[in-house]
Amino acid sequence: MLSKTKLLITGANGEIGQGLIKTLNEKNYRNIVAMDLNPIDASITNYCSKEITGNILDMDLIDQLNGEYEFDTIYHLAALLSTRAEFSPQSAHDVNVGGTMNLLNLALEQGRSQGKQIKFFF
Repeated sequence: MLSKTKLLITGANGEIGQGLIKTLNEKNYRNIVAMDLNPIDASITNYCSKEITGNILDMDLIDQLNGEYEFDTIYHLAALLSTRAEFSPQSAHDVNVGGTMNLLNLALEQGRSQGKQIKFFF
């Protein structure tokens, strides 16, 4: 059974993710699914309807998200940034390109099942 329409934020523990979640909370938006590689920071968990610890490269998790939720908006903030990427360029490519493709495909599938376009920000 699908839950109400939600907004997905990947990379929720980052500075931009936490700021976005707090700003959306101030605007009374509570249908947020926050996702990060590490457990969601306690300072923002009360602002989210669901916290998910997971990897954007995990296709089983992406499939689970697709089956469990109806997203109208996806904020894709998960990435390996420059310093880490320099030390591990293949991991950076996997996350930054492969992970983005996984989430774009999630948005595509969500759009098909809902019959509308899904907003995607990255």
